[in-house]
Amino acid sequence: METKSIEEVLRHETPRLMEVRGVVGTGLGECDGAPCIVVFVTRSSARLLEELPDTLDGHPVDVRVSGQVRTRREPPE
Repeated sequence: METKSIEEVLRHETPRLMEVRGVVGTGLGECDGAPCIVVFVTRSSARLLEELPDTLDGHPVDVRVSGQVRTRREPPE
């Protein structure tokens, strides 16, 4: 069985993760010195932690509280 790269897994799983209420983003990070998938959430809750996986295709998942994410407006030219 071929293992998918962490980048492939992140690309494939991000749309599904973003559908979970409270998730505001995903990215690549480092957990205990190794690459991991980071899921950013507005706040932590037992429900949210139960809904999110600990691993995706063998890659660890780390849930991090970022708060609400807003776009930054670019200054007019």
